[in-house]
Amino acid sequence: MTPDVGTELINPLAGTKSVFTATAGSTDGAYVEIEATYPANSQKPPLHLHPAQTEEFEILDGSLRVIRGEESFTVEVVDKFTVAPGTPHQMWARDEGAVMRWRTTPAMRTGELFCEMWKVARDNEWTPSPLQMFEAVSQFPDEFCLC
Repeated sequence: MTPDVGTELINPLAGTKSVFTATAGSTDGAYVEIEATYPANSQKPPLHLHPAQTEEFEILDGSLRVIRGEESFTVEVVDKFTVAPGTPHQMWARDEGAVMRWRTTPAMRTGELFCEMWKVARDNEWTPSPLQMFEAVSQFPDEFCLC
């Protein structure tokens, strides 16, 4: 599935919500932008990287714990940070949860990647196995690599 501006991806078990505010289609492939809401003490995603994409994050509410390369830090409301291509990273909400906006440049197939991840989660009652998620993300090697 290719998302449109306004497409919402919601995981009811994890309490996460992602809304596409810009897509590859709406930006002629320049970038994709998502506003994401994470509940307090959200699950830590796997350490991963994007081989040829830059990610820019802005915290709109709450705070996040971030690992970026060898760094570990906390970001709070109005903070911004960037993750360069090829840099391993992960982030998760702290005690009060978080809302963030992030832009991935260039867009490539990032929107499709997110839609595929949510489809696999939904099709497996929101508890997909690591193998199922690995198979889903492995379709997008130019956009996402596990570390």
